Amino acid sequence: MSLDELIEKAQNSIDDLINLKIQTLMGSDFKTTNVDGKEELALDTDNTITGITSKINLVDGDITTEISEPFYKNYPELVQFHQSRETQGHQIIENNIKVIGEIIGTVKLWKSS
Repeated sequence: MSLDELIEKAQNSIDDLINLKIQTLMGSDFKTTNVDGKEELALDTDNTITGITSKINLVDGDITTEISEPFYKNYPELVQFHQSRETQGHQIIENNIKVIGEIIGTVKLWKSS
């Protein structure tokens, strides 16, 4: 892989590094779907989903959380579990950004050599 290909691949992956989707879902007949080249967990369309989905963007500071009412009422311990996963998600994103900074610094040194 050339340096330019590596840089292009890193640029294309930046969105994945600053955005994190956390799902705590209950239901039956889960399947994976391919959305924009990425696998995502989903339920068959005939089923009802209950759970929580959070999307965290570290750069913008945006956190979007969707929770179904039955899940919130019936599974408070899983709501707490999901909240702990959100906290872990922040750390994952921060670590990803740190690694990208280190990679960019290394690539710059490598390219200037």
